[in-house]
Amino acid sequence: MPETYLKPPMADEKIEVETREEISTASAALAAAVVEQKPKLLSPSMIQLYAIMGIGYLVSTMNGFDSSLMGSINAMIPYQETFGLESAGPTTGIIFIIYQIGQIASFPFCGLFADGWGRRWCIFIGCLIVLVGTAIQGSAHHLGQFIAGRFILGFGASIASAAGPAYTVELAHPAYRGTMAGMYNNFWWVGNILAGWTTYGTNLHIKNSWAWRTPTVVQAGLPAVVLACIMFFPESPRWLIHHDRAEEALAIFAKYHGEGNPNSPIVQLQYREIVEEYQACRDENAWWDFRELVNTRAARYRFAMVIAMSFIGQWKMVAAAGISSTDTQLLINAINPIFSLLASIYGATCLDKLGRRPMMLWGLGGSCTFYILLTAFTASTSHDANLSYGTIVSIYLFGICFAWGFTPLQTLYAVECLDNRTRAKGSGANFLFLNIAIIVNTYGISVGIKAIQWRLYVWIVIEMVIIYFFFVETGGKTLEELSEIFEAPNPRKASTRKVKVKVERTKSGQVVGIKEEA
Repeated sequence: MPETYLKPPMADEKIEVETREEISTASAALAAAVVEQKPKLLSPSMIQLYAIMGIGYLVSTMNGFDSSLMGSINAMIPYQETFGLESAGPTTGIIFIIYQIGQIASFPFCGLFADGWGRRWCIFIGCLIVLVGTAIQGSAHHLGQFIAGRFILGFGASIASAAGPAYTVELAHPAYRGTMAGMYNNFWWVGNILAGWTTYGTNLHIKNSWAWRTPTVVQAGLPAVVLACIMFFPESPRWLIHHDRAEEALAIFAKYHGEGNPNSPIVQLQYREIVEEYQACRDENAWWDFRELVNTRAARYRFAMVIAMSFIGQWKMVAAAGISSTDTQLLINAINPIFSLLASIYGATCLDKLGRRPMMLWGLGGSCTFYILLTAFTASTSHDANLSYGTIVSIYLFGICFAWGFTPLQTLYAVECLDNRTRAKGSGANFLFLNIAIIVNTYGISVGIKAIQWRLYVWIVIEMVIIYFFFVETGGKTLEELSEIFEAPNPRKASTRKVKVKVERTKSGQVVGIKEEA
């Protein structure tokens, strides 16, 4: 087979090649850059990058916190007495859904802030709105004020969340993008766990309205940390290049990806690709114009991936375990997210090794297996109460499989599929469809489960078929290299193609030649 040198051996001196190794990879250019300058995981600049990413992850806690908060305080007697509510009813449904409506309403503004002002400003504004909404909600004595606070809170959380995933994926080191950016959505569980244990403690020890007010005050804590820090961090280099600030972008890449060296192979690879992409599509596009999400075949394929991920990531069903004790139910609900968090963290570390598509397929395959067991145990619980514990185990194992295979990818995959021009708008659209899916999941699928029972679980198999035949593999490539994938006649097939890279080293380990085998 013909070979192309990515790093030709030195011609002016005789070098004895001691070892040759062959690497199967999705991107020859990225593999060559990583081999030539292997990233130092514990260098000062990488540790700084971890800290920046860690603050970015906290944006994801907002939605996780609220998902647990309302389910918990809705059962509190002081909360019901404050607003004259029952634990169920049409008003309760409005209180729950208004958060999603606020998130949907924010969609048109995501592009304005994230594309026009930058990723950091978008996150800052979103967190500021969240603090305002939390203050209104937490101080409410009337139902109208509480509902207004929840709408504002959802609006702000969605604004911040539109830029949060884009910021982390655009700043992550390309060799470890799966783990570094995949960790973002795992912090959804951190917020969920924090809310679960906070409400558990306040309900146990406080018997007045502060039983539910305290968790709403705590809800403002992590967004406040992000608000205080985010403007001291570097802007996304990709956003800077697209706003004619290439020198600043190169300096950021050099500091965090190249150990201070602007001529580092990894730095130069990303910088050249982003500049070339920007120069190829410099036409202006207004923040309110969303046509570029669907104006070409490649754009439509990208956007289809975003929409599909929104629904597949949310259309998962739950079942009652047949446990009548409220304390036992609360304990199960408090412990389950801990297992899911641990599974999702492990899943994020596997993304760069296993790939996105295999993770999704294996995660859904495991979930489907435990759904079948869950259905069987649930159906048998009425005849033997002891089988309810089999249901609990099945729920836990289903959650672990889903968290391992899907939680790290729920935001990462969508922002990877989008190009630099459309990433903020598309990320906002991702949350738009995600919230539509949540509403359908909450108010439609639960009814469907009762109506058709186990037949609805066939949806998992349908999801696996869609992923296998249509989802592209985004791992192992730079974000800019994905453009070639989506322009291909069959993007899914093009994305799974591997190339072989041969690396030549001296006896001391120095890389003297890197060549791609066609």
